[in-house]
Amino acid sequence: MNRHILLLIYIFTIAITANAQSNLQLTGKIINAVSQEVVAHAHIGIGNQVTVLSNHKGEFQFRGLSSGTLNLDISHVAYQPHKISVDLVKDSIVQIYLIPKFNSLEEVNIEKISPTNQAHTLQADVRIESQGKNLADVLADIAGVNVLRTGNTIAKPMINGLYGNRIILLNQGTRHESQQWGLDHAPEIDPFGHGKISILKNAEALRYGADALAGLIVLEDAPIVQNKSLSGSINMGAHSNGKGGYLNSQIQGRKNHFSYRSGLTALKAGSLRTPDYIIGNTGKNELQGNVLVRYQRQKNDISIYASHFGTELGIFQGAHTATKEDIFARIAHGRPLETYDFSYSILTPKQRVSHQLAKLTYQYQIDDNSKIQTYYSIQQNHRREYDLRRVESDNTPMADMVLTTQQMEAVYQTSNTQVGIFGSTQVNNNTTGTGTTPIIPNFDNHNVAVFASHKVPYGRNYIELGVRYDYKYFDAAGYRFAYDQIAEDGSIPHFLLQDQRNFNNVSAVLGNTWRLTPELLWKSNLSLAWRAPSANELYSDGIHHGTGTYEIGNINLKSEKGLKWVNTFTYSNNWLHLNADIFGQRIADFIYSQPNPDSVRQTIRGTFPIFQYQQDNALFYGVDLQTAMQLNPSWSYDIAFSLVRARNVSQDSYLPYIPAERLQHAVKYQFASETPHTAYIKLKHQYQARQTRYEPNSDFAPPPPSYHTFDAIASSNWRLKAERSLGIVLSVENIFDTAYKDYLDRFRYYSHSIGRNTTLKINYTF
Repeated sequence: MNRHILLLIYIFTIAITANAQSNLQLTGKIINAVSQEVVAHAHIGIGNQVTVLSNHKGEFQFRGLSSGTLNLDISHVAYQPHKISVDLVKDSIVQIYLIPKFNSLEEVNIEKISPTNQAHTLQADVRIESQGKNLADVLADIAGVNVLRTGNTIAKPMINGLYGNRIILLNQGTRHESQQWGLDHAPEIDPFGHGKISILKNAEALRYGADALAGLIVLEDAPIVQNKSLSGSINMGAHSNGKGGYLNSQIQGRKNHFSYRSGLTALKAGSLRTPDYIIGNTGKNELQGNVLVRYQRQKNDISIYASHFGTELGIFQGAHTATKEDIFARIAHGRPLETYDFSYSILTPKQRVSHQLAKLTYQYQIDDNSKIQTYYSIQQNHRREYDLRRVESDNTPMADMVLTTQQMEAVYQTSNTQVGIFGSTQVNNNTTGTGTTPIIPNFDNHNVAVFASHKVPYGRNYIELGVRYDYKYFDAAGYRFAYDQIAEDGSIPHFLLQDQRNFNNVSAVLGNTWRLTPELLWKSNLSLAWRAPSANELYSDGIHHGTGTYEIGNINLKSEKGLKWVNTFTYSNNWLHLNADIFGQRIADFIYSQPNPDSVRQTIRGTFPIFQYQQDNALFYGVDLQTAMQLNPSWSYDIAFSLVRARNVSQDSYLPYIPAERLQHAVKYQFASETPHTAYIKLKHQYQARQTRYEPNSDFAPPPPSYHTFDAIASSNWRLKAERSLGIVLSVENIFDTAYKDYLDRFRYYSHSIGRNTTLKINYTF
């Protein structure tokens, strides 16, 4: 009898235990690994059994689970897929951190400069695919960003129809200062040297300057690996068009209170090719390097950064012509009259540019909520432009400009407030001995500014207020041509120009962020910005060798004043991420370069089309749309569309060099894999519409027709032992070798854009 009772008790105990082990709960929270914000609408699955969604607080729960090892698959359209294993023996709680697709260390990253900013990013795979390209082409996949080209070797970014001095480039926390006024003056920045590249299409970041009428591009270091004394990467690639390649190496690490990072990039390419012919003298050589050393202890943080950028690049010779008849004959022909052979040689006309930056930064952490940041930086930009001379052996540049800039800043910050002061001094000197009159004179440019901003949170929303005051002193001196005093023999005398100017103004921002639903966010931002005219806009009088044009400044120009309103709508759920910008900006006294098709300037070095600076009131408005769709675990689809309209309000006419509508989209297939090996293939299509909104007979040639291009990409990555990885990317751009011209290319008068280009990239990390 006792045996039967014991047996019944034993069976009953097993039944209770088994029921308990099959009725366990797993609850958790999904968190953004970068911003620490909760992630709503993430998919959490247990194999093929059951899938739940995280709620608006990022929380999820599984019930009725059995004990054992659970393999969880977590996915979200805006985050990288993640897998974890949980040993479930009792009711458990877990926190899962997802890495945003827009915030990995190998991608263009949007830093949260303020809760009301309008920011856009490139996904990690796009960043890797763009290795070896210049900064403008790296950013070109973002809606609203176009590329302004001078031939196929020089490119600079354009944001919502604006470019040059209206875009602030923030390199390692300091303003990048170079001769960026020229259309042929590409940013002297190596994208490999920055783990984080962010772009804000707004003039809201008052801390960094009042003149960002177009936007702000921020280039920063990614966080240094903290658990290794040595890690790094080797990246190399080769491309068929130009028969060129690049090699990049980076190392980093941390030891006790010291950390470091260093990188080196070398690039070489030869003559580029269109589908039908070689474009002569379009080779390029580049060498860049950077080093960062940082010391952190207790409340003190000190860092020293230094970088060098050097490039030599050829300018298409067919853009430099001898006579008026020759220039119009070339424009009418639409392609080179000469035939060129492939070559790595770089002949005149050409450019040699070097840029050095050194920066010392100190930060003191007062408490958990406040800190003081200070820095001092010095930059030197040396630009030499060479043209065809009558004495072939003479290797003297036609233009030799050295720009030296020093900057200092001190900022006090809390979680909601920042107050700071900024000062800079800039000296531009034209080196003597060129035998030519410099296109811009020598000048000194001094700037002092104070700024403050404050954020007011209410619920899950924010209001942000900001104000900045700038004072600028400009002093220029140099010899100019006196065209109203032409001598009987046709010679043109010089006169000494001396000019001093003072500029000052206030800029401000008012922004708000509303969380309308758990999926929908609305950001509205109203900003006031201004920009003083630059030296080239005021005083240009000469051949701009890189663009093959003759530029004439306007000494009567006043400061630009811009009022911009941007509304950004962001919708995100478990499979869709959509971002739409609707913007409008009125710019009083907008400065622009107007081609004069009825006139050319003949000089002893050839005949060149004339571009003159003038000023009118202008209105810019448009929309940028960027969408990412995760159709299923394997298939995804991305689309970007941009539209900008610009009017000369004063003349009731169209403005020149405004981009037409552009559509880009890509479909991607991610191969399923349970191993450390991942792979995908991608097909991209770009459509550029023809610009029909232009004034007839206002340019040397009408805008070219619309065009389509297609790209194909295959990528594979292997995770090796000891936290190492090997990646290979094979891409073909312009698959069908389409011949086309782009309206934003200053050399479209003389040649087409490049044809098919096949690239192989290999990336090894350790």
